[in-house]
Amino acid sequence: MVRELSPRIWMAIRAYAHDDEHADDLLQDCWVQILGALDSYGKRGPFSSWAVAVSRNFCQSKVEVEERVSGTEVSFGHMGEIPEDRGTVPSPEEQSTRRYWAELVNEALGRLPDRERDVVVLRLLEGWDTSRTAAAVGVSESGVRSILRRAMSRLRKMKRLREALPEWMGAD
Repeated sequence: MVRELSPRIWMAIRAYAHDDEHADDLLQDCWVQILGALDSYGKRGPFSSWAVAVSRNFCQSKVEVEERVSGTEVSFGHMGEIPEDRGTVPSPEEQSTRRYWAELVNEALGRLPDRERDVVVLRLLEGWDTSRTAAAVGVSESGVRSILRRAMSRLRKMKRLREALPEWMGAD
């Protein structure tokens, strides 16, 4: 369960972290929170959705405390990178381009509502089918399609993303 849910939780909480290492640390803290809150799981929906909600709430609370203590605003910044093909070593130019694309995509994903971001990540980036995504998010298959259309509409309105990734922006 931890192996299956961790990537989804990581994507959901990455926006609260300073960098990828911080997100990894937060993920561990989230699993401690999930374990501690198991008694509150009411089985009214999928466990995965509940676990993601617990994780987001934990990270939101942690960010609010850090903001009060430091007196500065926490930047959502870069939320991770698009996975690279491990079989070849990309040139420095390709690495720079991939980092730029990843920053644009992750910045855009961070601007979507949680459920829309989850559907985009699971369907388009992770390649899950509609029924598996529906089960993970806790909606019907038609709900997944509707959420994906709405999310893609929002993403298409983001000028920087549209200019950088015109062929991806046509997907839905």
